[in-house]
Amino acid sequence: MSFLKEDPLVISEDVASSDDSQIIDLAPEKPATRKSRFIGFFWDGYNKEPREQKFLLKLDFFLMSSSMLGYFIKNLNQSNVNTAYVNGMKEYYEMNKNQYNYMVTLWTVGYIVGAIPSNLILQRISARYYLGGLELLWALLTVLMITCGKDNIHAMYGIRFLVGFLEGGYFPGLEYLVGSWYSAKELSKRSSYFAVSGVAASLVSGPLQQRILQNFSHSSLPPFKWMFVFDAVISVPVGIYTMFVDPNTPSTTKAWYFTETDKKVALERRRVVGAELKTRHRYSWERIRGFFKTWHIFVFPILFLCYNNTCAAISQPTFTTWMKQDLGLPAAKYNTYPSILYGVSIAVTLVLSHTHDYLGGVYNYFFVGAYFVVQMLGSALLSAWHIPRAAHWAAYFLVGVPTSWGQPQIFSWVNRLLVANDMKRNFTVVVTNTLAYVTNAWVPIFVWNAQDAPVYHIGFTYNACLSALGLTTTVVAWYLTKRDEDKARRASISSEDSIESQSKQLEL
Repeated sequence: MSFLKEDPLVISEDVASSDDSQIIDLAPEKPATRKSRFIGFFWDGYNKEPREQKFLLKLDFFLMSSSMLGYFIKNLNQSNVNTAYVNGMKEYYEMNKNQYNYMVTLWTVGYIVGAIPSNLILQRISARYYLGGLELLWALLTVLMITCGKDNIHAMYGIRFLVGFLEGGYFPGLEYLVGSWYSAKELSKRSSYFAVSGVAASLVSGPLQQRILQNFSHSSLPPFKWMFVFDAVISVPVGIYTMFVDPNTPSTTKAWYFTETDKKVALERRRVVGAELKTRHRYSWERIRGFFKTWHIFVFPILFLCYNNTCAAISQPTFTTWMKQDLGLPAAKYNTYPSILYGVSIAVTLVLSHTHDYLGGVYNYFFVGAYFVVQMLGSALLSAWHIPRAAHWAAYFLVGVPTSWGQPQIFSWVNRLLVANDMKRNFTVVVTNTLAYVTNAWVPIFVWNAQDAPVYHIGFTYNACLSALGLTTTVVAWYLTKRDEDKARRASISSEDSIESQSKQLEL
């Protein structure tokens, strides 16, 4: 039984297919055994009927591989600027003040400007060509970053703005697509896969930069710029691959690897969870106004803002500058030690997301709340600063490890609650993602001032307070979710009682 709230802007024909040729009956999952429960923890398609199992194998391989590769190169580009800053870029451009934060801010402004228009376009055109095209364009811009001479940092600012503009719609576009194919019990782990692919970019960035510093130390091109060369070389084939395999949405897919049966299975899976099947509507003021008539568009953006902004505790060069300036570690160590942190983050995220889906996929609030509690503790320790060295190491892991598990839990929460209105789901996803970057465009200049390195007392204090706000917002979102589910349950029971009463009257 579904307790999804009806949306007045979605007509019944958009939810239930009226074309008999599109109807396919999927058998319920087999009774669970100890073996199937164990294997199902790792891959939830194991216990499904053969047609759905084959479909899910294809979808997982092609959609997740293209999403993970694309998100990997996007984050590799971002993390490489961070890594380059402590490996020669700071000295090359004489970045002795807030130039690094200006570079980050201009990328963020571009991201904000490009995000919402990008996802509105994605609602109307083929996702595979659009997302693949974005990847190819930012590969070209990455090459142009190499041409910026030491007296031309302003050109670097401009290119970073354009890179942010192109990347703005990419992540919310991926979240929208994943939410278009999977059910609540499947969402968190799939969202976490491409989330950790971004963490993997940070994991390899340091060691890769270290290898480049060693192998290109005598090059006429500054060694840190060779990282941008590698970014571009990797991005081009990934963009082409995305154009070739991305499946679009269940109602618009023309993927070469899906049979007609696969396409019917995809639509039936969406119908069963109460999803809107038609995904290419025209925008109208009535529809757009309807986006703002429920709490989702107001609460989730604040929640994700708190999550995204608190990630700065590790995305800023806090950990590396502490190891470099306070501990006096050589480049070989401060470039590679963060990889241990990112490796632990990936492992923890995958375990938690698989656990969440195994439990039914409806406990997002617990895992999001846990993120803020752990982040608050680590930030409070680093704000105090004068703590034992072992506590320092632990605190950096407390603020760094949780960063990859919060994101998939928040967006799988949005996707499952708004499954009945595709356009509203898409709009809420992109607004949720974008608001966080509005504050990210200027807050770091004040709270993560490079001149405070490595102490960052203001930054970590801000982080602890923001985590407290995030925890409060999580409780509010949980309460409102529970309230809506209770209303839908009562309405469903009332409807069933009414039908039963009418049946009895007819019998009499």
